[in-house]
Amino acid sequence: MISKKAIALCATVGVALTGFAIATPANAEPVSNSYVAVGSDTLEDVVSSLANGSSLSGAAVRATTAAGSSIGSFDATGTIYITTKSSGVRFGRPNGSGDGRTALLRSIDGAAYTSGTVGAPAAVVISGQVDIARSSGSGTVDAAGSLIQVPFGRDAIAYAYDSGSTATGIDTIDTATMTSLYTCSVTTLGGVTVTPIIPQAGSGTRKDFMSKIGVTDATLGSCVQTGQEHDASNLGVNQIMPMSVSRWVAMNTGASYPKKKDTTVLGSLVAGTTPVTGTGTSMVPNAPYYADSLWGRDTYLVVQYARVDPTNAAYDAQLAALLDPTKGTSLTNSQTTFAAKAGSLKKKFGILAPSTTTAVRISK
Repeated sequence: MISKKAIALCATVGVALTGFAIATPANAEPVSNSYVAVGSDTLEDVVSSLANGSSLSGAAVRATTAAGSSIGSFDATGTIYITTKSSGVRFGRPNGSGDGRTALLRSIDGAAYTSGTVGAPAAVVISGQVDIARSSGSGTVDAAGSLIQVPFGRDAIAYAYDSGSTATGIDTIDTATMTSLYTCSVTTLGGVTVTPIIPQAGSGTRKDFMSKIGVTDATLGSCVQTGQEHDASNLGVNQIMPMSVSRWVAMNTGASYPKKKDTTVLGSLVAGTTPVTGTGTSMVPNAPYYADSLWGRDTYLVVQYARVDPTNAAYDAQLAALLDPTKGTSLTNSQTTFAAKAGSLKKKFGILAPSTTTAVRISK
C-alpha cells in the first residue's frame, strides 16, 4: 500500500470540461494530442466513451484535460499496429491488461516493446507514447513500484454459452466443476462434451478467471481452446468462455458492439444469484453478484507513479485530475446520482463503483 499522502494525490487537482463532442460510443483511433490509454478489452469501450464524449446516460459526459485537448483510447484489437501521438513511432497494438501495463512500462523506461498481437512489429522503442493502461485486474503490488493503479470501477466474471446447448447444468456451473473442465479432468456434463474456451495470453480476464478457479498455464488442459476475450461471435453449442459481466451489459444496452449471437446467453458462477437483471436496453448489473468475494472484481487505470505524486518533479496535475474520483467527469468517478456524472455513463457499460478508492503502487 502507499502512504496516505500518495493515496490522496488524485484528489488535489480539478478537471475542466470543455468542447463536448457528443456521440454514441465510437472506437475511432485518431492520433492523440494529449494522453493515450491502451490495454484491457474489458474497459476499452467505456474509456473510449468517456474520452470521446457520450450522452448515453441521458446527459452530456466527457472527460477532457484542463486545456480541452482530447484523450486517445486505443482498442485491444483492430489493426496489428497503432500510432498514438503526432510524429510518434508505429508499434504493435497492446492487447489485454498485461500487455497494456507492459507498453506503459516501456513508454516510461525506454526499453524496446514487443506487442502480444500476432504479426505486430517487434522490439520497438515507444518512449512517451503511452500514458494510461486499462487493467481489468490487479498488477503486482509493490510499495516501491514505478506504476500506480487507481480503481476505475467494479466488474464481475461470469461465462457465456449458447442457449442451444444440451449439456446438463451448463447454465450454472460451480467453481469446482469449472476447474475440472479447464484442467480437462472432466470433459462432459451429463454425458455431453463441453469445450472450454480461454482468452488470449495477456488478457486480464484470462488471468483473473484462471486464478479464481485455481488453474495455471501449466495445468490448463489440452482440451481448452483459445479465443479473443469477450468475443462470443463464434461461440458454438456446448462451448463455454469467461465473460466480463460489464461487457455483457454493454453489449445488451447498446453501449458496446454486440460481439455475440442472438442465441448467446450468460451463465452464473454464483449459486442462486444472476449476474444481471433486466433484458435488452434495460439490463443492469446485479449488485449482489458483483459483490461476491470470488467472482466480483475491481478494475483499474494504471499510470506512472511519479506523474501523479505531487512531491515529484515529474508531477502532472492534469493527469492526476483525470484520475480523481471526486471530480464528476474524471475517468475514475463512480457517482450515479446525476446523468451528467461519469459514474452514470459507466453504469450503462455495466461498471459499478469499485470496492475501494485506494490507489496502490505496482511493479507490472
